[in-house]
Amino acid sequence: MAVFPVILDANVLFGIFPTDLLITLAGRRLYRAHWTEEILEEARRNVIAERPDLDPSAVKRRFEAMKAAMPEAMLDPPPRNIVASMPNDEGDRHVLAAAVMARAEVIVTENISDFSPQACSPFGVEAQTLDQFLGFLVSLDSAEVWSAIEEMSRRRTRPPMALDDVVATLERYAPAAMGQLQETQRIL
Repeated sequence: MAVFPVILDANVLFGIFPTDLLITLAGRRLYRAHWTEEILEEARRNVIAERPDLDPSAVKRRFEAMKAAMPEAMLDPPPRNIVASMPNDEGDRHVLAAAVMARAEVIVTENISDFSPQACSPFGVEAQTLDQFLGFLVSLDSAEVWSAIEEMSRRRTRPPMALDDVVATLERYAPAAMGQLQETQRIL
């Protein structure tokens, strides 16, 4: 199976469950995850700002662990002139520039409006929500996605989480994809 490059935007790296699933699926070579230091820093800042109940040093360790687990995901920062030339929303030009530099086919983001088809398609890039992207991966290999979620459940020890609870949590982030996945598991 060809492994295609994908840029993960900061907003899909916010929640621990979708991040865990995205990294697990990349580790299983369903796709090749990429990010930049700027994307990770934005995600880290947003987690700290939105979750004051979390220890900032624990949040920092989370992102350091991601980088250590997937060093191949880190991209060099795109040159400033490339970033400036991107036709999408100014605040997310660095993300589209990273996609162009990585020859990524997809940017996974919840900010679809910042990555219009008119801005992305000339570069061969498509913006997809987390739900859309996971739905695509389910259609690609539902058994592998299901196995990844089972693995996530086994890793959850503090506190332990049953498989159904992991799926229910992921449904909050990707309802259509999780529904599609559960339907394929009933058929198999």
